[in-house]
Amino acid sequence: MTDVAGLVIGVAALWKTCVQIYEIVDSSRQYGMESEILSVKFEVERVRLICWGDAVGLQSLVSNDPASATASDPRLQRVEIRTAVVRLLGCIQQAFEDTSRLQERYGLQPSTASPVTAGVNLPVTQTDRILSGVFKRAYENLRRVASDRQRDTPVTRRTIWAVRDRNKFLALIAELRGFNDSLESLFPDAQAKAAQAMRNDIEAAEGIRELQLLQEATAGENNAVSECASVRLEALGVTVSARTELLSATRSVTDSEATVEREIAKEDEVADEEIPRDGEEGQEGNAAPDKLSELEKRFAALELFVGKRNRGALSTYVSGPYSRMAHVSAHVYWDGDRAEDPSDFPSPWAEREKGFVAASHAAFELFKKRKYIKKGPRSEYGALDSEDYVLLDPESHSKYENVNPGTVTVEGFGLECWDYEETKPRKKTFMVNHSDLPVLPARRLLRRLHDIQTKSGKFGWSPTTEELNLKEVVGNMGIVYYNQQYASDPNRWIGDLYSLLNRTDIFANFTAESSVGMQWAAPNAEDNIGLWNFLRQIIIGWELMMRLEHLDGGRSHTGFNQQILATLIVSDLWVKHVEIILTDLKIDIKGTEKAKTPEEMARAEEFKNKGNEAMKKSEFQKAVDLYTEAMKIDLTNAIYRCNRAAALLELQKYEFAEEDAYVATKLDPKYAKAWSRLGLAMLKQGHAKRAKKAFEKAIQLAGQDATPQTRKGLADAEEKIKEQVKAINTETDKSKQHALLSEHLDEDWDIACKAPELYSLVHERQVEGLLHFAERMKWPYINEVRDYAEEAYSLIRGGGTINIHLHDWLFGIILPGKWFSFKVMTALIMCTQSILPKVGIAHYYECGLSLPTRSYWRQRTVLGRVLGCLPGVISLCGWIGPCPRVELDPAPEDPAKPRHIRIKTRRIATSEHTPERNDGVIMGNSHDRHEATRIRSDEEFDPYLADMKDTSKWIIPEPPVRDISTCTIESIKLTKLPLRTDIAHKAASGESDELDVENETEYRASITFKRDDNATPITYKLFTNPVFVTPPPCHSGPRGPHEVHMRELPLYQNVWEIERLKDHTPEDVEGEAVMVINATGKGAEVLARAWCSERGRNAVVRRKGGPCFVCAARAAGKGGLGTGVLIWCDE
Repeated sequence: MTDVAGLVIGVAALWKTCVQIYEIVDSSRQYGMESEILSVKFEVERVRLICWGDAVGLQSLVSNDPASATASDPRLQRVEIRTAVVRLLGCIQQAFEDTSRLQERYGLQPSTASPVTAGVNLPVTQTDRILSGVFKRAYENLRRVASDRQRDTPVTRRTIWAVRDRNKFLALIAELRGFNDSLESLFPDAQAKAAQAMRNDIEAAEGIRELQLLQEATAGENNAVSECASVRLEALGVTVSARTELLSATRSVTDSEATVEREIAKEDEVADEEIPRDGEEGQEGNAAPDKLSELEKRFAALELFVGKRNRGALSTYVSGPYSRMAHVSAHVYWDGDRAEDPSDFPSPWAEREKGFVAASHAAFELFKKRKYIKKGPRSEYGALDSEDYVLLDPESHSKYENVNPGTVTVEGFGLECWDYEETKPRKKTFMVNHSDLPVLPARRLLRRLHDIQTKSGKFGWSPTTEELNLKEVVGNMGIVYYNQQYASDPNRWIGDLYSLLNRTDIFANFTAESSVGMQWAAPNAEDNIGLWNFLRQIIIGWELMMRLEHLDGGRSHTGFNQQILATLIVSDLWVKHVEIILTDLKIDIKGTEKAKTPEEMARAEEFKNKGNEAMKKSEFQKAVDLYTEAMKIDLTNAIYRCNRAAALLELQKYEFAEEDAYVATKLDPKYAKAWSRLGLAMLKQGHAKRAKKAFEKAIQLAGQDATPQTRKGLADAEEKIKEQVKAINTETDKSKQHALLSEHLDEDWDIACKAPELYSLVHERQVEGLLHFAERMKWPYINEVRDYAEEAYSLIRGGGTINIHLHDWLFGIILPGKWFSFKVMTALIMCTQSILPKVGIAHYYECGLSLPTRSYWRQRTVLGRVLGCLPGVISLCGWIGPCPRVELDPAPEDPAKPRHIRIKTRRIATSEHTPERNDGVIMGNSHDRHEATRIRSDEEFDPYLADMKDTSKWIIPEPPVRDISTCTIESIKLTKLPLRTDIAHKAASGESDELDVENETEYRASITFKRDDNATPITYKLFTNPVFVTPPPCHSGPRGPHEVHMRELPLYQNVWEIERLKDHTPEDVEGEAVMVINATGKGAEVLARAWCSERGRNAVVRRKGGPCFVCAARAAGKGGLGTGVLIWCDE
């Protein structure tokens, strides 16, 4: 317990740090109504954090005041809750720690006020915030710990930042709001306490102006606070609207004083988006407003001057990686674009400009994953949830690939960086629940799955029934909740289901195999979890999916990982794509024993007659034995079966009696007595509904000759059904009523004498998608594929068998990303029967395919990336093709044989190495793209200002000149590498056949080029697997392409022609300059990409219609994506 208590105190200390870190942003000064509202939005999030910490008892752990002591919430002792809290608080801390991020992403700039140093009292303006008159208790707590804060806070953290760009600052506020929402959702009761504390302060407040600002700022974002402030204003006798009051108060000041904002606004229409560091507009009632210093005015004017020239320019940045987290993301936006307001959703035009690829066929939508955890409003700028921190596969993200084959988007580059970071060892822990689950009969699993697929109604309308449905499948999971309020919270199930689905003994990790179908259809029981465990996992996955989509708790639970995400995807697809139908068990009498001679028939009849005599004497076991002897002679006789069923009924062996009677009905479907005995056997087992159908069939066949026993059996079955319905309707206990109803409904799905058959609801779409893929990729065996694919599903329905991978494709049960790419090509090969025996199934997801006349390569492999820019080559479903044929070295005996090819390459580090730290400091990207235009330490301000504002010093750099030469590929050679030792041993001992050895072989690729201006061929060996990024086009600046100052010009002059690339050395690149490869000649781009592979360099690729030269080079620079290489194309 001591260790746990120490961990909770650590959480409290982190919370205190997060509360204090808000101090680095000066939101106390006012520069007009809009600025004041912005400050209120920011401060409201701080107050929410303070009140939340007080509600969960963190305040008492960091306060020296005994009067404030409150026991910390016991839920903080739960590791999953504590971990989630630490992660969220760490995100808040991280948002303020990265100075580059504060400037570039959040629109802040260092204030000209001197930084506060240790031993000096904090300025009143930093603790006496704009809302201190409303939330008095919260700010009193801040003042109480001010002296401690002075001693404990580093000098750098007390550097004050001012808001420069309102729109960007709104993004910071939105992130902080998301973090607070997530923290509150972890403790629903504490959330109510915190909200009540804020209401109490508002109801006691008397400052009209502050209440008006609070009402205006929280409208539409925190309606409860806004409404409370409105009610308080009415109680104080304020009738004018908040905005009208504020406008009139502000106008009186702005009309009397000409601010620097107005002066500059006359020169630039965007001036109203900039906020000066020290405003001259003040609050109503202030004696004298603060004046902007002359230096600040000149700085502000310079910023607007430079900003005007950068309007529409691309800004790219990479967030992460961090020392303890692999997550990396890359983003791009347009400077000064009003459409980038964080309060707006992304424009469809912006999405199109970024080059995202849309699915060209409905079947291809499975290539990309969808979002499962519910996002709040303004989700594009909200806090990341646990699903956002799980990388299934880069290709599975909808924003990964670019429309230009072989390249990725800016966002896709972030995913590649993240994927690279995932290869580094990091400790990952999650909870697993191994409690005993309820024993579920097959009929219940089938019925629940059918209900999920057919019953309408929005999730959340019947919470009691929904919880009882879930408990049927998972029970209570061995968990006892002593807090009844928390026990009744539906959000609690989310974390519990995470821990349950993380099991690997009865549930599958679908990411570990290439086929989902193998988990339930594999012939070897050791290789799968079986159909019934599989269906239970599907149901639990669907239950979790509903809670994540409709409840708010998904953002606040830990344990979400790849295995959970894969289960959600498979569950979602199964419910949509697969239908299970129970069909009568088929009785195959071909080849069964049958009386062949009159003597044998007589012997069988003799045994039957003796059995009948035994029945009359109530010697039922003897009768069973005699009927069995008769059946040994003739298994096709329905009477023998029916009579044995009667004897078994008397012995109360109802299940065996049901089986015999059922077989009798199949041997002779018009045998009324067999149907009657089948009904009686079912009724004896309590299956009244099934018995009723059997008796009705018997009466239908017998007509007027139906026996009294049959009619009585029907009446008994109907009465039994009425009793069951009455018991359900009269039961008052919801749990018992639900159990009775489930038993009643389950009967329709009893599998006794039934066989479950799987039907694909999307097989036609999948066949069409496969043919579409073959046509687009110019598959040379398209006619053969069409003939086989169109009949494949009919083959299944006719009782035939097909390869499990083709089965997965026809049923549409495929994980996105690399699993989909593997599946679509494998299905294509399965439908090409002429090459199937020669090529088999690929052993690895990244294998390419070599055919006699062409080749196909995965888009994340080096040949896919290098050859993607060739004419006629497309990218589809993760494949690049059709590409030129390849040559193998040494040449095989059958060079035209189709074969899978695995290329050996080394991955390139996507970011600079950051040493591991154990001091809790979060490291991030600190490169400044404006470093060249910053004032130097030895430079006077006036000359610097004059130089920067000299319009003659602002120029448009010339892009590389058009190259008129032509470059062609002479050959693509794949050199065979030595086999791994274990593979070589198996090959030598005969344990592996020739095809298996071939699929395990690795090759080194090289490309030989020939230029029309040089007779000597040039060969590049593809040692590494670079990433090529295509940025979106920029928006035109004042002079079209964007300008740079002469100080920056050297960064845009390192241009290399392709004929010189072989001579390039690392020393040829100086400082921050980007290496620009002139690939404007015909066919030059593929050579430039090959050079990048040989030298191990990622690159930004600018193609025709892309950004201007300045924006493209900046994207490649260290202040952007950091590739250091720009391939400039003109095609």
